[in-house]
Amino acid sequence: MPVETTIHTVRHAHTVYNGEKRYAGTLDVPLSEKGIQDTRQAAPRLAGLRFDMVITSTLRRSIETARLLVGDGVRSLQSALCNERNFGALEGLTWDEAQQLQPPVLFINVGGDLHSVNPRGGEPFELVWQRAQRLRRLIFRAHKGSSVLVVSHGVFLQMFHGVLRGLSCIEALAAYPSSLELATFRFLGNRLAEERIEQLANAEAARW
Repeated sequence: MPVETTIHTVRHAHTVYNGEKRYAGTLDVPLSEKGIQDTRQAAPRLAGLRFDMVITSTLRRSIETARLLVGDGVRSLQSALCNERNFGALEGLTWDEAQQLQPPVLFINVGGDLHSVNPRGGEPFELVWQRAQRLRRLIFRAHKGSSVLVVSHGVFLQMFHGVLRGLSCIEALAAYPSSLELATFRFLGNRLAEERIEQLANAEAARW
């Protein structure tokens, strides 16, 4: 029988930057009071799930979300592999401010959403994609046969979900996770056998 590996992912809860429609990226923004309350309300919905390992990014909003969801009783790893995309010159700006940058940032439409292609000093999507591939290899090398929870960020999870689904980098941009969205990917050996998505709390608008 093939070994069963389950990968759960959750996007971090609401931050003040989310509320202001502001790019956070690599800025270490904490959860807002709304984010803390939402996560505490969501935690009981994970009570029936078993996690052998929790992997978070190195950013507070991810670490805080994981601790509020599952406590400190599960082995955990903070990994820069699942940090959010570096948005370069966009970081700290609101959406409206980003539209005023000169030279202008190129945005492409994928899945009905706009994605910044070339912000000055920003991380190309291909590099985020490569980090997502490395995280998948790490999980299947070190935690095969386990149930792993990854708590991370919107763009990184787009790429990671795409890797898990066997999509291309650009195809992965079509689906953006909401705050506290739980996605579950069950693998038999290396084959994706089942996928489920559910919302653990009231969904924010997808991008923010």
